[in-house]
Amino acid sequence: MKIKKHYIKYKYNLKFKKHLLKFGFVGFKIILFHRITKKKEEYLKLLILKKLKELTKRKIKVWFFSLCFFNLTQLPLDSRMGKGKGEVYETCNFYKKGFILFEVKGISIFNSLKLLIFLNNQKIVKFKSIF
Repeated sequence: MKIKKHYIKYKYNLKFKKHLLKFGFVGFKIILFHRITKKKEEYLKLLILKKLKELTKRKIKVWFFSLCFFNLTQLPLDSRMGKGKGEVYETCNFYKKGFILFEVKGISIFNSLKLLIFLNNQKIVKFKSIF
């Protein structure tokens, strides 16, 4: 029996520090392991801020815990093997299950559930809210 060697090892446990609320009263946690590109991340931030303005007129604080620092590379289609890694075409980040992507302070539970339903319908990332 041969043992396959896996080069990228991701731990799916909660031994990292980004699964507890630190600043806000409501947090939105990622349900599944996911890769988010910089464009999707900016679009998600725009959607969140827009929807929060629609829901309440009060002052709301939002903390985002996302940084894109991995580079995705791609070779042109007409290149052969041995030409190197390729050019960087996108930056992204990998998020583990249970990572809190953003926290909100100054919003009611009812409005946070509306925001959760709205974000899950967008099908970028599936969220779960924690209080």
